[in-house]
Amino acid sequence: MKKRILGLFLMACLFTALVGCSPNGDKKSSSNASGDGNDSNEEPYTLNVSYPVYGDTPADLSMVQEKVNEITLKEINAKVEFKPVEVSAMANTYTLAASSGEKQDLIMLLPGGTYLTQYAGSNMIRPIDDVMEKHGKDIEAGLGNLLDAAKIDGKQYGIPGKEIAPQGKGIWLLDSVVKKYNIDITKIKTLDDLDPIFEQVHAAEPDLQIVFPYGTSTFTLNYDTLGNGFGVLRNGGIGDLKVVNMLETEEYKKTIKKVREWYLKGYISKDFATTQSSTSQLMDAGKLFVSMNATEFANVALGAPIPKQYVTLHEPVDTTEAYQTFIWAVPTIAERPDKSIQFLNLVFKDQSLATLLKFGIEGEHYVKNDDNTIDTSKASMSTFIMNWQIWGNPEKLPLTKKALVGVGGDAAKYKSVLEEWKKTTKTSKAFGFMFNPEPVKTEIAACTAISDQYTKLLEGGALDPDKYLKEINEKLYAAGLQEIIDEKQRQLDKWAKAQK
Repeated sequence: MKKRILGLFLMACLFTALVGCSPNGDKKSSSNASGDGNDSNEEPYTLNVSYPVYGDTPADLSMVQEKVNEITLKEINAKVEFKPVEVSAMANTYTLAASSGEKQDLIMLLPGGTYLTQYAGSNMIRPIDDVMEKHGKDIEAGLGNLLDAAKIDGKQYGIPGKEIAPQGKGIWLLDSVVKKYNIDITKIKTLDDLDPIFEQVHAAEPDLQIVFPYGTSTFTLNYDTLGNGFGVLRNGGIGDLKVVNMLETEEYKKTIKKVREWYLKGYISKDFATTQSSTSQLMDAGKLFVSMNATEFANVALGAPIPKQYVTLHEPVDTTEAYQTFIWAVPTIAERPDKSIQFLNLVFKDQSLATLLKFGIEGEHYVKNDDNTIDTSKASMSTFIMNWQIWGNPEKLPLTKKALVGVGGDAAKYKSVLEEWKKTTKTSKAFGFMFNPEPVKTEIAACTAISDQYTKLLEGGALDPDKYLKEINEKLYAAGLQEIIDEKQRQLDKWAKAQK
């Protein structure tokens, strides 16, 4: 009897050794002991990688994909098949794939903060803590605490895209107008400082639209919106964690009164609310002097075909939302989540791969200069364009000539200005907090409808704040604004307590 039991035990051990550690007993689902995924004993795995694009797929994507696979086959024993998705069709495409079981290994969410909680709640994407621990060391080294921007209830659900540095808030000015009227933009510290400048330019060029009021509260005020504007933290969240109604803050009231003054003086076009052109398009056409926008450290817009200058009114603040525009996620239906993370980790680890994904093939899509910068300006190089920063650590990518225009083409000065910018950057006390809107989704929908009706007109100066602001607040509270604020505060307090 003992011999029979021993024999059965040995047979079980042999079977386990043959099938390996995979829960399915499938050889291709195992990974090598080193954790890099480069197991020459398994068939190369093909990763389907989807990300949103505006317009058509880049013409030379297949050419770049071929070069990418030369690297990934060698390093992680995997091939990549890119599946760009038109941004307007992204959500439907991902949802249909999940419901039909279509192959998906890695998906980019845009805007990430909106879809991360939604997809995690519906089990469309999976937590990745386990595979990150084994295969994500270079991702962790490159992102550090920025990974918190893609956590839900302490679990890692995604990998956020990283910018070279956080953005500030302020205005863009048309460079040609600044120079024509010898405007000293260093004296602009507040919106009030724009009054004499606007008066001068409007008097000289009455047909020029002086300012476009798109993004008034977003770019000229400083809040941590905690995922949406219905309940915010003042001063970028660097003070206390008291959630308040943005429309009742003194800085909001003062700002919309200022914009109302500009509207009445003719600085703002009366048809701004129905204009289809973007502020960049209006400025490039020479029809607009100033727009409200995000700003950055190197004044890179001076290198645009129609140069612009920046004025930063609020120094950069790291908020959760700032790192949630682009988020990589692993679908629940992914067959090899280990390969998905190995690929992203390799992009952080291998600078040549990240450069290839961002800029394309050297000689085809860019040329390398003697100072190690690159030039992407030639028309023949426009067949592969990746404007978004979604691949790896941007601080390790080569600088373009365009990026250096604002610092006089001086790479050393660029790095110096970058370091100074980082020193001024503060962090919201709510960084890492992600609001779950589910408990108040009905109230959010009702408040959103009211906001859509009034906000653009109020923040554009078309509505008198002395008359309409009280009315709008009353409607918002009747629709459930206080319930949203209370729920945000409850979740934020719980999150803050867990951080101690």
